[in-house]
Amino acid sequence: MDYKELAFWFSVGQWLFNLGLAAWLWFSRSQAATKHRLDSVEQEIHGRIERIEKSMVRVQAELVHLPTQRSMEQLNKDIVAMTREMAQIKGRLDTVSHTASLINEFLIHEGSKNYG
Repeated sequence: MDYKELAFWFSVGQWLFNLGLAAWLWFSRSQAATKHRLDSVEQEIHGRIERIEKSMVRVQAELVHLPTQRSMEQLNKDIVAMTREMAQIKGRLDTVSHTASLINEFLIHEGSKNYG
């Protein structure tokens, strides 16, 4: 083998090696950048999921204290019954008020006759 031929093939080998190395570096850096972006997106999603879970726990804690459908129906029935009772009381108070007005009128007119 000739020295020039050996130098030529060595140079070709170096070029192929350098091209392969450049391709590998380009590929690995693009994968690293992609991995970095995916990791940041994963962290952001994880943070959002944690905030949503905390919100769900707070909502569930509040839901425990809300009245049930049955208790709301009972409350509605109680309010209707109380409204009826208040209407009856109002009717009685109107009667008492009217009677008190009549007594007052009587006392004003009859009282002035007895003392005058």
